[in-house]
Amino acid sequence: MKNTTKLICAAFCFVSTSPVHAGYFKDDFSWGFNSGIWSARTGTNGSPFGCAFTPGMVSPSSHGITLVLNQGSCAELQSQASYGYGKVQGALKTGNTPGTVASIFTYTSWWDAPGRAWQEIDIEFLPSLGNVVHTNVIYQPQGGTYQSWEQDIDLAQYGLNIQQNLLTIGFDWSASQIRWYLYDASGNEQTLRTVYKDNGDGYLANDEIPAYAWPVDNTRIMLNHWHGDNSQSGVYFPGQYYGDTAWAYYDFIEYIPH
Repeated sequence: MKNTTKLICAAFCFVSTSPVHAGYFKDDFSWGFNSGIWSARTGTNGSPFGCAFTPGMVSPSSHGITLVLNQGSCAELQSQASYGYGKVQGALKTGNTPGTVASIFTYTSWWDAPGRAWQEIDIEFLPSLGNVVHTNVIYQPQGGTYQSWEQDIDLAQYGLNIQQNLLTIGFDWSASQIRWYLYDASGNEQTLRTVYKDNGDGYLANDEIPAYAWPVDNTRIMLNHWHGDNSQSGVYFPGQYYGDTAWAYYDFIEYIPH
């Protein structure tokens, strides 16, 4: 997410001082999500989110799920277990409704363990930005300063359009680098972006993240589809929302541990 604190209600987040070291999974969402892997979120995040996460907005089909939103209601799935270094990937397609966000991301913070920093790795699609993928790494210590490392990447150069093509995309997270990738129109894997943990040489390059901010804790895997509240920060990210119903289709999500 952009410069926005995730005010996730503790009533809907598990607290674990010893995160589960969970292994491989793939959910193709046949007739809904696997309840052994995911839970459907209930609750709100506060501004600039303009909607409440509602389990009924997760719409099943014979293969894949659709996260639906309308004015005031939206959808989120969060993994029940926590996961370490590995690949998080999936296939999705979105509509073209301004002011909305469809995402695949990892998230952990002080809601999961007191004193833990907020750590997040993002794949996000915002129709207000056009045919791009928004990539980001977020770090904030509890009670401390928010930091993020963002980059928008044009999908057209890979022969893809998120509103027209089912896009297979992911990131590979390790102790020293995070690499975002997708499969282009010809089915070839293409690296979108790579960031590295600072190597300690006293110089922070444009593609490096400070060692203190590197995501290290086991984390939940999340999917959500939401709209902004048209506040100043909401118009900045994810853009002006005009009240339209929107959809984001997810064909599968897979986690491959290192």
